[in-house]
Amino acid sequence: MANEPDILVAESFDESALQRLGTAGRVRFAGACDQATLIREAAGANALLVRTYAEVTAAVIEAGAELKVIGRGGVGLENIDLQAARRRGITVVYAPAAASDSVAEFTVALMLALERHLVSGDAMVRSARFSEARRRLVGRELRGLTLGIVGMGRIGRRVGRICRRGLGMKVRFNDLIEIAGLDFDAEPVGKERIWAESDVVSLHVPLTKKTRHLINTGVLRCFRPGTKLINTSRGPVVDATALARALANGQLGGAALDVHEPEPPPPSHPLLSAPNVLLTPHVAARTGVGLARMNDVVDDVIAALTGQEVQYPAPVE
Repeated sequence: MANEPDILVAESFDESALQRLGTAGRVRFAGACDQATLIREAAGANALLVRTYAEVTAAVIEAGAELKVIGRGGVGLENIDLQAARRRGITVVYAPAAASDSVAEFTVALMLALERHLVSGDAMVRSARFSEARRRLVGRELRGLTLGIVGMGRIGRRVGRICRRGLGMKVRFNDLIEIAGLDFDAEPVGKERIWAESDVVSLHVPLTKKTRHLINTGVLRCFRPGTKLINTSRGPVVDATALARALANGQLGGAALDVHEPEPPPPSHPLLSAPNVLLTPHVAARTGVGLARMNDVVDDVIAALTGQEVQYPAPVE
C-alpha cells in the first residue's frame, strides 16, 4: 500500500499487539532504544511505540518529522518530552489504568514482607538458623498502623482501599489536587504530617521536576523513627544515598523499593549494602493482565493514525 503508515516499535510488545499494529500500517523495529538509534530510525515514522527505557527527547521528535502519534506502553510519561510533542502537534497516548491493581497488590505485599521479615526469615531457615529466626524475627501487624500515601491516583486509591478496608490500617494521604469520591475512610493531610505520623509511607507519584528526590535527607529527618518506606512509583523520587544513610543510622525501620535510580542499580549503588532494605527488579506491574493492558496502547495508536478519538491521551500540564 503506497500510503501505508510507517510504525516504529522501539521496545517489546506482545504478538497480539504487533498483529493489530500490522493491520494499520507497516511495522518495523528499531533494534535498540538508545538516542542515536531512535534519532536515526525515527526518520519517516508516522508512529513511535516505546515502553520504559526509550527516551523520546526533543531531538528524537525533531528527527521524526512525519510523526503523528507516540505511544507509551505503561503508566508514566517521564521518558517522553511532552512539550516538544505538543509543539509539533503530535498525539501522545499511554496506558494509565493498565496495572493499577497489579502495582497496588505488590505494594501491599512489600509492606507485609517488611513488617513480617519474610526475606530474612527465608535466608535464616536456609542457613540452618531456624530457632534463632523464631526468636529474633518478631514483626508488627498492619492492623492499627498508620499508612501515609503520597499520591492518591488510581494506584494510591487501591492501596488505601486494601489497607483500610482489608487490613484495618488508618489511612492518611496527600495529593496536589482535591480528592473526592473515596469509598473508604482516609484523611487528607499535609506532607509534614505524612512524614511525622506514619508507620508506613507509600509513594505513588509521577516523576516530575517537583517529585524528583522528593524523599531526601531533610524529609527523612522528619520521619517518625522506625517508619517503613515503600516506593513503587519511580526510582528518582527517592534520593538513594540519603535513604541508605537513614537506614544505616536507624532513622527508618526499613524500606522496600521496586524502582531504582538508575536501573538496573550498579554494584556501587548505596542501597545494595544498606540494612533493612528489600529491593525488587521493577516488576510491580508485571502480571499477565497488567502487561496485556499495557500492550493495549496500540489501539490508541491505531486510533490516532486513522483520525479517531483516543481513549488515553497524555494529560495537559
